[in-house]
Amino acid sequence: MATQARIGQAVLGVLMIGCALSGLFPKPVPLLFAVAAVGTANAAFPLMRVFGSALLGGVAASSIALSAVPFVTCSSERFTEVFTCTGDAPTWHLTGTVLVAGLAGASLVLARITVQ
Repeated sequence: MATQARIGQAVLGVLMIGCALSGLFPKPVPLLFAVAAVGTANAAFPLMRVFGSALLGGVAASSIALSAVPFVTCSSERFTEVFTCTGDAPTWHLTGTVLVAGLAGASLVLARITVQ
């Protein structure tokens, strides 16, 4: 079971890095993917499992908290420097943050399975 969970962690890590490098998502979503990939890598090793799990939980919570922010801020002229507000950027931001939360949550579950 532990080997299958580690393979799953590796697949999730590759997906996170691929999403961060794809260029589809506006800032700061690629940073969330990168931090989640670091958390996944740390959660795969017994020595760093607690830190990796905490990092994954934090990324999942912060990405959900950031998911709707561009829709609110793009309706105002004041905050356009923080989030990209052109074209489909708010929609891609929402998609990316939900994807980060899902992948981080799945990695967190696999980390917990590995512990048991």
